[in-house]
Amino acid sequence: MTEHRDNAHPEPGYRLAAKGRYETEDERLDLLEQLFDPTSRQRRGLVQPGWRCLEVGAGRGSMAVWLAQQVGPTGQVVATDIDLRYLNRLNLPNLQVIHHNILEDPLDVLDPGSFDLVCSRLMLFWLAGKQEKALQRMVQCLRPGGWLVDEDGDWGTVIPVDSSHPHSAGYNKAWHDGGWWVSRGYDPEFGRKLPVLFERCGLKNIQHEARTEAVRGDTPWAKWWGESLEGIRASERIDGSLTPAREEEYKALITPLSDPTFWFLSALLHGCLGQRLE
Repeated sequence: MTEHRDNAHPEPGYRLAAKGRYETEDERLDLLEQLFDPTSRQRRGLVQPGWRCLEVGAGRGSMAVWLAQQVGPTGQVVATDIDLRYLNRLNLPNLQVIHHNILEDPLDVLDPGSFDLVCSRLMLFWLAGKQEKALQRMVQCLRPGGWLVDEDGDWGTVIPVDSSHPHSAGYNKAWHDGGWWVSRGYDPEFGRKLPVLFERCGLKNIQHEARTEAVRGDTPWAKWWGESLEGIRASERIDGSLTPAREEEYKALITPLSDPTFWFLSALLHGCLGQRLE
């Protein structure tokens, strides 16, 4: 947990750390993989046999394992995270697991300038105010001609689609057009800014697309979103920022997610691809 400015307004940081809640986080990450891996594989579809790939913030490692399968015995995948509990369970001859913080730790251990592909998913959003620095360091890991792929969301877009539904008014009041995130120090429209950040970091041949869908409560997406909110609530309980007013907000946001008559938009999940030419 990051150092606090004060209990009411802690510094932004990763709010879904698994420590102390590994079983529930394992379930949440399992749902995440079911929901997002198919699209993530498409967005990494340029990978070739023999490539050297880096997955930053690899989580449980599902995409690192998939990349290892794609690059084959002549390739290599390096998977990094600041919590290796899940990654240490993996055992593939062409997959190396390294404890590494992309913002703070030296890049030498990763062999910068050597990767054909560097990628991450749902990681940069949490690095509020430091995303460009993280991207710059990821770009340094690429060889000339290598590609960077990142997937991140506009999390402010998770809104009801039917304003007349009994749960909608309470949800919208708590959500406040993404202001729920703003009050915690995050940019609810971060994902759409990826191509601008890629360009600032010197990448070329930038491609960008985003996807969303209308989903109902009591579905895998709703369950994953609810478990994500529960995880963030748990972190606020620990850091002292879970006020009675915030507790009521969580109830208004989480209760509808088990109601199959409640329809809402999933987050607008952005995928951005760029190439290092020099």
